[in-house]
Amino acid sequence: MKIFYNITVFLIILCFSFGLMQVMALAADNYGLENTAKEFNNKIPTETQNTSVAAFVGRIINVVLSFLGIIFLIFIIYGGFMWMTAGGKEEKVGKAIQIFTNSSIGLIIVVAAYLITRFIGNAITSSLR
Repeated sequence: MKIFYNITVFLIILCFSFGLMQVMALAADNYGLENTAKEFNNKIPTETQNTSVAAFVGRIINVVLSFLGIIFLIFIIYGGFMWMTAGGKEEKVGKAIQIFTNSSIGLIIVVAAYLITRFIGNAITSSLR
């Protein structure tokens, strides 16, 4: 029951701190954020018709790999939490190690798939030139 109390207190403090940051950001002047946003928006291509298929597929691959990286991070945090809260129980420690191992193998597979895709993509685009 104590862990639920600690988690609840942590979430309340976290929400309060995010709310406090929002209030401080609204009360403060620009801090140059408008200029940064304008500069970023100027770098975004506005014509989507002129983008190549390779660039479009590359963007999709980058989004998918970013998502898989986030999933990997979540699994690592979950495995670490399981290990830290195991209390010396062999089953929980073994399960945490298995989560670490499986997520690392998954990350290696994803990185290998990315490298293979990049190699094939570069080979195809260089042969078309």
